[in-house]
Amino acid sequence: MSMSRRRWWQAALAQSLGLLLPTGLWAHAPIEANPFSLGVASGAPSDSSVVLWTRLMPPNPYRNPWADVPLEVRWELALDEGFTQLVQQGRHTALPALAHSVHVEVTGLPAAQRLFYRFRVAGFISPAGQTRTLPSPQQEVGSLRFAFASCQRYHAGHFGAYRAMLADQPDLVVFLGDYIYESGGRVGEFRGPVSAAATALNDYRELYALARSDLALQAMHAACPWLVTWDDHEVFNDYAGGPLQGHARWGSVARRCAAYQAWYEHMPVSPRAVLGGLQALLTGPAALQVYQRVPVGRLAMFHLLDTRQYRDDAVRCGMAGLFKADDCDAARDPARSLLGREQEAWLQQGLQQQSPAQAASRQHWNLICQPTTVSPRLLPVLGERSFSDGWDGYAASRQRLINGLQQHQVSGPVILGGDIHEHWAAHLHSGPGLTQGPIVAPEFCCTSITSRAFGGLSSAEIMGLNPHVQFSARQQRGYGLVNMTPERLHVQMRVIDDVLKEWPSVGTATQFEVAQGNPSMRRLV
Repeated sequence: MSMSRRRWWQAALAQSLGLLLPTGLWAHAPIEANPFSLGVASGAPSDSSVVLWTRLMPPNPYRNPWADVPLEVRWELALDEGFTQLVQQGRHTALPALAHSVHVEVTGLPAAQRLFYRFRVAGFISPAGQTRTLPSPQQEVGSLRFAFASCQRYHAGHFGAYRAMLADQPDLVVFLGDYIYESGGRVGEFRGPVSAAATALNDYRELYALARSDLALQAMHAACPWLVTWDDHEVFNDYAGGPLQGHARWGSVARRCAAYQAWYEHMPVSPRAVLGGLQALLTGPAALQVYQRVPVGRLAMFHLLDTRQYRDDAVRCGMAGLFKADDCDAARDPARSLLGREQEAWLQQGLQQQSPAQAASRQHWNLICQPTTVSPRLLPVLGERSFSDGWDGYAASRQRLINGLQQHQVSGPVILGGDIHEHWAAHLHSGPGLTQGPIVAPEFCCTSITSRAFGGLSSAEIMGLNPHVQFSARQQRGYGLVNMTPERLHVQMRVIDDVLKEWPSVGTATQFEVAQGNPSMRRLV
């Protein structure tokens, strides 16, 4: 093995073990411009830890003198913005094999603590970020404000919705997928370069760097910790499962691995999320542990789901991804799963822990956070049809979730989603029809940050076919904002006036309230 390759593997091993190699192991290349142009972020918070993120980026990635050089980055975590009261500090190796991304998981922190962080390298100092640890699972918490968002196609408009979100001052952001769109940029789109669809690692990295260059997104990442999951466009449209089932013509394991690595490199997630360690991520094929449970004191449990990596392939009934339920037995096949059997079992275990038998430790609210709509969604296209790519195409999987919520009498269940580029509020009934059986949970899906709604359908047409839907708004971009207490959950459907404005006006399309112990939502305005 050559010396350069040996050094690379030593650095990779050190990175996977959280170690820093002696600085003399590699030569130092000059960094002549601010490498923190993609900002900073934090995520994966717990009551004693948080992940700090940045990525070192040269002004010109194609003429980078330190492209192949591991770099030593210093990080600082403090109680104050002036960094006079340091809590912890350390050094981290930013590897070229991981695009010089930095993931520092700081442990041993006090619960419910606001903190400030920053990075240093070669005389440059990053912007300061603000983060916080969560309350301990047994602590009573009076309130929590969080935002949820999805579907931010860079080329479709400015990320001005994040400027509005920043003014709302959430404690936490939950991102529900489609952070990038692998399809690249098309001729005539509002901003960004025209580019082909991403198929290789550098293609995906460029799309993430493009998204991360948006100053509004940078500011929101720096303001509070994020919880993140993914949907399909982080790999490619409608992809199904780790082996890329049914997509042999335009998908491959190599493409999936490149997409997974680029997602990890740019998300504030723990290195522990990489199953098999970072060597597995770099050499492939890799799997990422995206689904997780995150308690916020006794107030709330976030169940963050991965609906892509383990799913069975979409049903082949109908055409263009649309099918009629009565004509598609495969959509009801109990052997098929949207989550995969292992994740389904994990979810059911988590729901069981929220039963009345666990009253001493269960949370007041249980938030099922996943990328799309769990409740049925009929579209007035070629009759009444459903998307095969969503929960409608995996009806048995949905019914198992509903049964678990009922069987375990889960406290305060609420479904959160995105994907459909439409504000959507609906009641999830026990089924099998749209409004048959008791209401099991309210569902709130946020519209997109920038991506346009599908087709020319109106909200009135959607609601006319879906009597369980309490609200639909297809033509406005925005996000969801939730204020919760042990007694009540208040949801605002926030909207901006124009996605082509860098500094848009913001308003509230409607508001809902859910009372603890009653899954029926009440519309306020």
